[in-house]
Amino acid sequence: MTLSRRSFGQTPTILAVGPPDSDALDPLSDLDRFAVRSVTERLTADQIDAGVVCVVAAESDRSSVDPRAVSTVDGVPWITVSETYDADEAAATAAAGGIYLPRSTISRASFVETVRDVARRGEAHSVARLRTDAFEQLLDAHDGSLFVKNRAGQYVAAAGDGDLDPELLYGRTDAALASERDGAAKVSERAHDRTQSVLDTGEPIVGAVEQHDTGESARWIERTILPWTDGAGELRGVVGWARDVSEWERERREMQRRIAQLERFTDFVTHDLRSPLQVADGYLELARAGDQAALDRVENANRRMQELISDFETLVGGAHDGDPHYTRLADMAREVWEVVARGSSTLRIDLPDETIVNAERSALRPILENLFTNAIDHGGSDVTVWLGALADGFYVADDGPGIPEAERAKVFEAGFTTAEDGTGTGLAIVADAADRLNWEVGVEASRAGGAKIALRNCMMATDPSRHAPADATYDLTDARDVGSVALAGSVSEDGDEWVVTGGGGDGERAGFYYVYTSVAGPISVRARLADFEAAGHDSEAGLTVRDDAGDGAPYGSVGRTPDDEVETCWRQTRSATPISQRLGSGVADARWVRLDRIGDTLTCYVSRDGRGWRTIDQRPLSLSDPITLGLAVHSGAARDRATAAFDNVSIRRIDPDEW
Repeated sequence: MTLSRRSFGQTPTILAVGPPDSDALDPLSDLDRFAVRSVTERLTADQIDAGVVCVVAAESDRSSVDPRAVSTVDGVPWITVSETYDADEAAATAAAGGIYLPRSTISRASFVETVRDVARRGEAHSVARLRTDAFEQLLDAHDGSLFVKNRAGQYVAAAGDGDLDPELLYGRTDAALASERDGAAKVSERAHDRTQSVLDTGEPIVGAVEQHDTGESARWIERTILPWTDGAGELRGVVGWARDVSEWERERREMQRRIAQLERFTDFVTHDLRSPLQVADGYLELARAGDQAALDRVENANRRMQELISDFETLVGGAHDGDPHYTRLADMAREVWEVVARGSSTLRIDLPDETIVNAERSALRPILENLFTNAIDHGGSDVTVWLGALADGFYVADDGPGIPEAERAKVFEAGFTTAEDGTGTGLAIVADAADRLNWEVGVEASRAGGAKIALRNCMMATDPSRHAPADATYDLTDARDVGSVALAGSVSEDGDEWVVTGGGGDGERAGFYYVYTSVAGPISVRARLADFEAAGHDSEAGLTVRDDAGDGAPYGSVGRTPDDEVETCWRQTRSATPISQRLGSGVADARWVRLDRIGDTLTCYVSRDGRGWRTIDQRPLSLSDPITLGLAVHSGAARDRATAAFDNVSIRRIDPDEW
């Protein structure tokens, strides 16, 4: 593609410098492509504006052109024109970087063509400068990764991608950078492979989306790499850009998930309405025969159908109930069992009545209803069903025939069933509802030989009671980076406020900055997150209780994310992979966080005002005294830091008489 000054909205102009009565410059009127502007006074640099591509001066006034004025304007050539050849004038012009052109030695047409050729070269150089300036501004302003690499795959120009300083890229390949990028090494390795593919084949890569990491740390990068060729078509390298499309990809996947939910909606409604319809149909006959108690069962079944419709509207529409945002598990189980129970089937609840699950009733009800119904369908009308607590969730077990080990991986697939008249929908509903809550669901054998469906990584508490701390208090005494961090953290204290800055790479196991103290026994730590300047989607600030301050220690934590969610994270054995869970419903304005450690149990709380506390998670965590606890800030980005301001920080013993 050929560009000119006109492409940039500028008319290419030749400055004709000389006295009004000079005939030396008269042939310039024959130029049909360039504008000619006459200057009769001494030419200075400020007269050479952006449109000027060449200066032609009459030799009759040697002072008409200041050589320094022209030579300081990069890329603007100048010509001195004389009627006859003058050796001294030719030498002086050449020494100043100009072109000497005596009229007596060439024809008018040759003169015009020579000036036109010089002006074209000036225009080409000027356009190249404009393009370079525009490209430099694009590099400076671009918020993604924009790059040019040579034939060896080395960077020759780049805009930073937030992780690396462009100055560190020049002259290096992505393969060389991979060893220095810690958690982002795979990103550089993938970039190197794609660059090499274009260099080897000459085939462009356009809009390729690649995933890095999994789970909450997953990132998606869209990459375009094009061959860079010279005027003769020879490959010089590649040009391209990359951008983080994680937010867009998450939204796309969420939309796909919602579409899939809508497609399953009809099957789910049909399946879950079947039980109350059967109840209503069966007891309606008894009511007609005069059994007044049967009318109550029909009424309950009708009410359950109305609740189901409302629940499914919530399931598909994403609406939420108002406060409270938790459900008492035992109460919900009894309500559901009253509707689905058949014959002499029995429900045994092996968990405290106080047990709460941080899930709304509309989300939890389909899980219990389908698990209970599935147990009755396969175990018969005399089946016994147990509801019990796990270390990180709960289970529903029965004494029915169980599920063969070879079939356990398939039971949550829609349409899979082992019953002759089954629909294969019930456990698919359970899996779908659990997935929306970010729970894990699995199947194993129960102690009675039947099936046991386990729901794990649930935010729940079997003992949500709140304990009053005693008067004994502790101060934060130490601070350090924990784990792998590229940028060191820091802490400052100003009165009641602690300002903590932390680094860390992508992923849940990456490092953070820890401000802590060592204590023993039952303890409570709480603080208000007054301000949080996140570095990215994976940043977090909050409280943690750890076995020690070293990397890989068992721990539990509660903190806030940039998305106004509360996250709990747990590593229950040394060096194990942490698991986390987020709660978004009803906690947007809960800036207070709290951890209570009593025995081998750690309980997480949030609060709006520091007085009324909501229990959000509770799990067993075996730690050896003395333990460490305090403030933690994790940036979630290898080359950036997050900063959090905490106030009302309190560390107090819990009176043994209170627990």
